[in-house]
Order: sequence, then structure tokens, then C-alpha cells
Amino acid sequence: MLNQEQLTTIINLQRELDNKIITTRSVSESSTLTARFLALLVELAEFANEQRCFKYWSSKPSSAKNVMLEEYIDGLHFIISIANSLNINFKKYHFIEQDNEVELTLLFISLFASVTTFFTSKTNENFYQLLNFYFSIAKRCEFTNNDIISSYLTKNKINHLRQSQNY
Repeated sequence: MLNQEQLTTIINLQRELDNKIITTRSVSESSTLTARFLALLVELAEFANEQRCFKYWSSKPSSAKNVMLEEYIDGLHFIISIANSLNINFKKYHFIEQDNEVELTLLFISLFASVTTFFTSKTNENFYQLLNFYFSIAKRCEFTNNDIISSYLTKNKINHLRQSQNY
């Protein structure tokens, strides 16, 4: 998935946004950590809802790629924000794609489980597993590195603007 340079760019941009939010809202990283974990779970659910892989009762297809990407990027913002707060070592991370034979619904469930595991035990290894599930889902949705980077950059600008406008 994302190479080390792309990941570093996102990490640094997220740190800048988080610092702006901390200053603007007069909060701390530690006081918002639990809320960010919950926000992450909410964003993952919104992404799954747009992807629709679990909606066996409906014949309606997934939302448009740009809609799914927007939700995916919202989740990525919280993933990186949490990792930055916990000083996760990204230099040791290497993407390991999950088995292509595993159905997408099961990947989403595994992702949710990995978030709660990481919440309970905040280790680099648990974070890497979470990121592997997240990036594997991106590949299954046919999101390219460029899709992820360009969507992240766009949403990051929007989030900075929102903070400036007292969102």
C-alpha cells in the first residue's frame, strides 16, 4: 500500500491538524484519546455502510468510489491521529495483505476487532495488524495509493478550514 514517504507525509500532516485542534479546542492528546477511538469505530461503520458488502438484503451496489474514499479517509485521519499520540513506530511497519479469499465482510469485522484490541493493548504490533486490515480493505475496494494520498490531502485541507471556521 502506501510507501514510507507517503505514510510519513500523512503522519506529519495529521500531526499538524491535531496540534491545531488541540490549540483551538483547548484539549490535550491524552484527554481525547478515548473519544478518538470511538470516532474511529464510527467512521469505520460509515465506510462499511457505503461499501455495503454486508447488506445481503439489498441489491443496491456500493456507493461511488469517491463517496467510499471520503469515508475511508475519515477513518485514516483517526487511525493516524491515534498512532501519533501513542508514538507508534511507523518505520518498522510493513504492509502484509490479508488473504484475498477472505470475504470483505469478515475483513471489516476483523478490522473492528483489531481496533478494540489496540484500544485495550496499545502496542506497535496491534497497530500494525489494524493497519494491515485497513489497507487490505482499501486494496479490495480498488483504492490506489494515489487515490488515498490525493483524497487525504483534500480532506486535510477541509479539516483545517473547518477548524479555522470554528466547526
